Amino acid sequence: MARLDRNHTTHHILVLGLVWTAIILFFAWWGAREAQQNTIRLASAQARASFGKDQALRQWATRHGRIYVPVSDYFQPDPRMAKIPERDITTPSGLELTLINPVTITNQLDRDYGHLYGTSGKITSLTALSAQNMPDAWERSALKRINAGAKEVLEFVREGDAEFLRLMQPLIVTQGCLLCHFGEGFEIGKPGGGIAISLPMASLRAQEQQAVHSKFVTLFILWVFGMIGLAITAWLLHRQAQVRNRALVELRRSEERKSAILGSSLDCIVTIDADDRIIEFNPAAETTFGFKASQVIGKPMAELLVPESLREQHREGLRRNVETGLSTILGTRIETTALRSDGTEFPVELAITRIRQEDRLLFTAFLRDITERRKLEERLQKQASEDDLTGLLNRHTFEAALKRALIDDRQFHHCLMYLDLDRFKVVNDTSGHGAGDELLKQLADLLRSTVGERGILGRLGGDEFGLILQDCSLDGGQEVARELLEAVSNFRFYWEEKIFTLGMSIGVVSIDDHRSEASRLLSMADAACYRAKEEGRNRYYIYSSADQVLSHRKTELSWINRIESAFEEERFLLYQQPILPLQNGEENNGFFEVLLRMRDEEQQLVTPDKFLPAAERYNLMPTIDRWVVRHTLGWLCANLDYQGIVSINLSGASLTDTLFLTFLLDELETCAIPEGRICFEITETEAITNLSRARGFITELSEAGCHFALDDFGSGMSSYGYLKDLPVDFLKIDGRFVRNMDIDPVSLAMVRSIHEIGHLMGKRTIAEFVGHAAVLKTLQEIGVNFAQGFYLGEPAPLETLSRKAKSEDRARQATR
Repeated sequence: MARLDRNHTTHHILVLGLVWTAIILFFAWWGAREAQQNTIRLASAQARASFGKDQALRQWATRHGRIYVPVSDYFQPDPRMAKIPERDITTPSGLELTLINPVTITNQLDRDYGHLYGTSGKITSLTALSAQNMPDAWERSALKRINAGAKEVLEFVREGDAEFLRLMQPLIVTQGCLLCHFGEGFEIGKPGGGIAISLPMASLRAQEQQAVHSKFVTLFILWVFGMIGLAITAWLLHRQAQVRNRALVELRRSEERKSAILGSSLDCIVTIDADDRIIEFNPAAETTFGFKASQVIGKPMAELLVPESLREQHREGLRRNVETGLSTILGTRIETTALRSDGTEFPVELAITRIRQEDRLLFTAFLRDITERRKLEERLQKQASEDDLTGLLNRHTFEAALKRALIDDRQFHHCLMYLDLDRFKVVNDTSGHGAGDELLKQLADLLRSTVGERGILGRLGGDEFGLILQDCSLDGGQEVARELLEAVSNFRFYWEEKIFTLGMSIGVVSIDDHRSEASRLLSMADAACYRAKEEGRNRYYIYSSADQVLSHRKTELSWINRIESAFEEERFLLYQQPILPLQNGEENNGFFEVLLRMRDEEQQLVTPDKFLPAAERYNLMPTIDRWVVRHTLGWLCANLDYQGIVSINLSGASLTDTLFLTFLLDELETCAIPEGRICFEITETEAITNLSRARGFITELSEAGCHFALDDFGSGMSSYGYLKDLPVDFLKIDGRFVRNMDIDPVSLAMVRSIHEIGHLMGKRTIAEFVGHAAVLKTLQEIGVNFAQGFYLGEPAPLETLSRKAKSEDRARQATR
């Protein structure tokens, strides 16, 4: 079959190729013929134009009657016109003139100047007066035809190797002609001879050949493209034939596979006709439904496999599809219920296809028992909504329950509680996380038994729980809170011969507006719980918007979201404030402190005193410190020509973060910053609070080439006692002493003392908050090494320092 198709296609392509070749040949012949005709037309037009020129010149000369020219070697008096009176005349000046015949004028012009316009002409006749005007053989033949009445004689003739177009038209005798030809038998108005034109055809034939060659080349290219197109078409048709043949083979195989699939498919395959009679029932269907194929073939599907509650719907859907072709489930997957042979119902996934086979309409149902999948989904749903450890609702599901409670207009007053265990950390730290997990399980059971059906419990994270009391007044909520506090206070947790007592702090929020947001309510309850802890723990606290402490905590919580948004939207900025040397011996390569700023949502600049307290309370400082370090080192990498010191503040949280030191060392190694360029600042309070960790932190970074400064020195109670244990390079004197030292003797004494003790220990001093000249002068007199403050330089964006350095570098290069 494939070979017959291929031969048939090849035959058609060959026929098309021959037809295409014939068309090209026809156009080639027609093009050559058209080029030849164009040459003939062009040559004829040129010859007739030349004839017109000679005719016009002869008529012009004849009309004037007499034309004289000077007698010269070029033209002597014509003896044949001696009979004409006044043939020769002499001008008063003595110039001798002689009469010239118009025929002679025309012939001389053609003979002497014909090469200028590519043709030659001659006026001749059978009775020419001059031998020069005597006709040649062709002209004699043409004159005879003219005398016989021909209006024009035009022929292509060959003279040697050259081809010429020869043209002759009659020369009609006028009155002026008789002056020279009087008495020679010429009659006015009749031919007295002819004007012969000879046009060389060489250039015109060359143009003709070029045009024919160009046309042949074009047609040949078209022929080649056409043949290529036919070849491609033949190849494509051959490929299509191959694809069609493969499809036919695949179709046969598909029929074979269908039979195999019906027998081995894990899904149930049941085919019915338009009357609901079963005509196919595969082995998987036998296993699932409990019927043998022989028991169901030819019987109604609705009676055997469809539950009674769905039979009428099944019959109506089948009838509507048969009559109208409309269906709501064809081509889709749905989940429904099927019936086993023992009468039990089970869930199935169902897909139905509709085909017309010859004159019969068939419906094939593909069914899969999804009993196990339903059970798994129920387990997963339970796992997704419940806390794995306690079995209570997880945070996501608890918040969803709170949102549903707010939507329910029928219940317009609820109570929300935020529960936080007191002293849970003691159990974890002394007995391990296993004990902590067990405590949370037991406590969840205690809360569940205490609340009962009155509310919805959830674990919000760690040792924090949430409780929703729907349709409950504030008084009722307070009663439940007291019950919970009593139950937890009476609870004893036993673990490995240890007995633990616990407490619980509860924040209570009264909900009387269903338009409230769930996240805001949880934040309010969390704030109230925090207030309960601050007031002594093991108590409940009712949220009030007028409470200043809660308002402050709420503000801090809002800053957390704003800080996180600022990170995502890249709204943090680095600023710098210069630290200037006060003594002549100090290096002056540059020294500045890196400061952090944030742009708020309205692009207004926010100083760190607004957002850092919230970041410190909610443990965001390590993240902020990492951002500052990474971007500052990035600036140094981009400005390696900067030779000064860059001072970076580190928080106490970063100082105690075991991973932060590794982060710093990795960043320093990656950036390859020269030693002595980085100075880290830590506050005196943070260093003393974590003395051993601070000492190790400073030592390891000092070995990596970093400086250290002890910030706010003098603010602590025992600064000098710990100073010798901290290997720092700089002491930054607390600005509270520096600010008014010119008018406050105590502050002056403190600054002087700190400077002197620092110098004795080999440390250099930096005075902060220098606000005017008097303070600066006093600091110089005391011997303080460096100073920093608005009087010396206000904070400015770090990028301005880059631009300033580059402009100064360009200025230096320009002066070289």
